[in-house]
Amino acid sequence: MDYHEYELEDFLADPEFRNWVLRPNQASHFFWKKWLAANPSKKDVVLAAKEIILSLSFYSHSEIDDKSQEDLLKSILGKRKGTSTVKKINRSLIFQAAACIMLMISLAVGHYFLTSTEIESVVVPVQYIVKENFKGQKSRITLPDGSTVFLNNNSKITYASKFEDKREIFLEGEAFFKVEKDSVKPFLVNSNGLLTKALGTSFNIKANKGEKVEVGLVTGKISVAAASENRNVEIIAASGGKATYDTEGGKLDISSYEDMDFYKWAERILVFKAADFDEIEKTLENWYDVDITVRNLNRRINYTGEFPSESLERVLERMAFVEKFSFKIDEESERAITISFE
Repeated sequence: MDYHEYELEDFLADPEFRNWVLRPNQASHFFWKKWLAANPSKKDVVLAAKEIILSLSFYSHSEIDDKSQEDLLKSILGKRKGTSTVKKINRSLIFQAAACIMLMISLAVGHYFLTSTEIESVVVPVQYIVKENFKGQKSRITLPDGSTVFLNNNSKITYASKFEDKREIFLEGEAFFKVEKDSVKPFLVNSNGLLTKALGTSFNIKANKGEKVEVGLVTGKISVAAASENRNVEIIAASGGKATYDTEGGKLDISSYEDMDFYKWAERILVFKAADFDEIEKTLENWYDVDITVRNLNRRINYTGEFPSESLERVLERMAFVEKFSFKIDEESERAITISFE
């Protein structure tokens, strides 16, 4: 497929592009990452098309099928081939995107009522939204109640498109939450068997598969308990308070962090505290979406450092000076890194 001549409406109407946006996998993720790197002039158009499709899916996924979406998008936007177009995405594109979304919603809902012959109340089922980041990705997500989620790499959250009697989130991986206050609807996060509850607060949860769950409080107050139990609820009310849950043994421990560095990743600050090289390697691979090969490591590494929004090359340069290693970035594939210890 040749996407080089595609404009906004072409991406919106392309089934393969929509499939990548709505149902991404590792192969499509790498294809589009590589394609955008090779075609930076198309980045704004692709991102605008992606936002329109995600918004359309958010509001009317169950109302209209893929074929109808394609036809409607074509009729709404039309084909502008042969006419002069402004390549730069500006504010007009934002308004165009918003208009497209609202019109699509109206057409979808109107289509249902015009074609329905049943005279009875219709219950629209709640849709569940899944947001997932691969290696090298971080994202900021606004929930239906206005709460904000900072989602780390290799992480996924699932939540309802509309919160009713409670605000429930399902988390795999790591996320930082800034919760809007609502005394009527509790805010609940399920993460590998641990249930965290908050009304209006900010906290971090790290729930990687196969590891202990860690919850750290930044502001406000939270309660934590095993999801399978309604008893043995622990309250954390002090900043830096920490809950550690053993997913295998079901044991919940309450302690505190030595400092407030545990959520700096949400501010795009990379932090290592007395980290061995296995931890460093894994963190860098996920943070920068690279594959690292380590050679001649014959001693224990105990590294501490902080890197605010720095490139991988700069991070490795600073580490190499302290830990006495050299590194090489493959010229053909910048994702392949070799680290050799002296």
